[in-house]
Amino acid sequence: MAGAIRLLTQEVIGKIAAGEVVERPSAAIKELVENSLDAGATAVTVEIRDGGITYFRVTDNGSGIRQGEIRMAFERHATSKITASDDLNAIQTLGFRGEALASIAAVGKVTCTTRTHADDTGIKVQNEGGQIISMEETACPEGTTFVVRELFYNTPVRLKFLKKPVTEAGLVSDLMMRLILSRPDVSFRYVSQGKTLYHSAGDGQLESAVFSIYGTEMKRTMRRVHGCEGGVVVDGYVGIGEGARSNRSHESFFINGRYMRSGLLSSAVESGVRERVMIGKYPTCVIHLTMPYEQVDVNVHPNKLEVRFQNEAAVAQAVENIIRDSITDRDALERPTPMLLTEEERPQLPVQVTKTVPNVSQTQPLMVKSQTVPPMTAVESNPAPAAVPVMQRAPIPTIPVMRSPAATVQRYLEEETLPPPLSSVPETAVQTPMDGEQVESFLPDAPKPMKLLGVVFNTFILVEYEDHLLMIDQHAVHERLLFDKLSKAYDQHEAGQELLVPLVLHVSRREQELLEDNKAVLESIGLSVESFGDQEISVRSLPMILGQPQAADFIRDILDQLQSERGQINMDKRRASILQLACKKAVKGGDPLSEDEIRDLVSRMIDQQVTPTCPHGRPLVVAISHRELDKRFKRIQ
Repeated sequence: MAGAIRLLTQEVIGKIAAGEVVERPSAAIKELVENSLDAGATAVTVEIRDGGITYFRVTDNGSGIRQGEIRMAFERHATSKITASDDLNAIQTLGFRGEALASIAAVGKVTCTTRTHADDTGIKVQNEGGQIISMEETACPEGTTFVVRELFYNTPVRLKFLKKPVTEAGLVSDLMMRLILSRPDVSFRYVSQGKTLYHSAGDGQLESAVFSIYGTEMKRTMRRVHGCEGGVVVDGYVGIGEGARSNRSHESFFINGRYMRSGLLSSAVESGVRERVMIGKYPTCVIHLTMPYEQVDVNVHPNKLEVRFQNEAAVAQAVENIIRDSITDRDALERPTPMLLTEEERPQLPVQVTKTVPNVSQTQPLMVKSQTVPPMTAVESNPAPAAVPVMQRAPIPTIPVMRSPAATVQRYLEEETLPPPLSSVPETAVQTPMDGEQVESFLPDAPKPMKLLGVVFNTFILVEYEDHLLMIDQHAVHERLLFDKLSKAYDQHEAGQELLVPLVLHVSRREQELLEDNKAVLESIGLSVESFGDQEISVRSLPMILGQPQAADFIRDILDQLQSERGQINMDKRRASILQLACKKAVKGGDPLSEDEIRDLVSRMIDQQVTPTCPHGRPLVVAISHRELDKRFKRIQ
């Protein structure tokens, strides 16, 4: 039988409130640092020992606490940040409930030292378990310092549920990382076990804050994003390519300066960088959103880490569009992935290629180096100083085209209806330049010559451009070209290929209904089906890349999607199906290509200025600089 109803004591109420606000040291530090920022601090130092369990300190140069208000500051629901209920509709401060200090003091031993600009001396207050035990004047700089010892000393059950000190310290480090990224205008210093881990410049530049967290190497892979759409201003950095991570722990979002977790924003960013991040990886991002305060509800979660938007769809669409536009590169040669052979100074990426690139078919073609490696010969003791040919023209061996049940190069070219091969290679040899002579290339109007050197491992096409050696993945390039072609056809509703004789397939009544209900969507991806009897369908057109033998499996996949999505084809799955088709039809690594096929593949990559990655996020082009090779061969230091 339940006991009598009675009021809880203030001590119990305080501990319950502390359990909601102060889950662990990182939560307490978060509340105190947010108070420092609301007080106008431009410099904040956080120091912890043993993960913050036995000791942590937060020092700021903010406005301080008035001596006459210091007792009130330790009371529950006492705050200077809101005065009326209407203020909750447009919260512009980080803390506002007035529970933080009272909750921390209820479960820890707190010493507060503070001084305002108007006071000549400061005041030092000691509070243990929610009770002020001493208060005295003291000499101290303007601002506030909180020292908290023995957190949860009077609530052993909560202390028992804390993790090991190293784990708790990791959570504080994560917190400090977000705080630094949230406020580039504030200089943060973070010390753990006497060692400074982070120290930000506080110069107001987001770039400086990102550098202080991620360093030079990571920042090199991050791209600046900026734009405004639908009243939402988006600014920040996104790490793609090598900057991607295996989880979402490095996705940071800030709404009006406040760090938030948001599945909605994560999905929007990941959609915006699609095809620039490998499958199974997630982008690193530091994204700041600025929008009217009344359109955001931050009072959703006790520790204010979750957010609700008035118009979630519009915000997500704005973020996705701005990020996609900011990172769009329509030329794989513009941003190749750099390859480093040494651990020394990192070279800069190549100078951007001009956008006015002539068609390969209109210029002089180059030779593909013979794939037969000649035997090594003895080096002459006094070699002649004459120029050595770059590539010997003496006859290029015929490269056989691989024929296999899975795929053949000839079939790829026939299905894609590629332009006719370029004219045959002239018999004149290409020589190295002498006295600055311009080398013939298939891009003579480019800032510097571009030379097609050959292929290694029947996979990587070698090209010399400016002072870089470019390695082009033939499979990734062909896959990108196919994917773009299929996507464009689907978007223009021209993906269907009529069958001379309709294909009849047996399905269940439920599957027949699903296909009928989604007839319009299916036709947009080139699949036209009609009911044919009680448990059969008639397939009248297929996506143009599919052959009739593949039709049944494709339709089964579509039915599985319809059933799993409760009658709707998910756009991501639609894209995945296009990607799979492109991948299956693309030239594979290891497939021998003729010289004309190689030059045609490279020329189309340049002419169409394709995205620098394949649909899976793998790079198309990898670059090694001349300087990097010189360093590797010890020609320079």
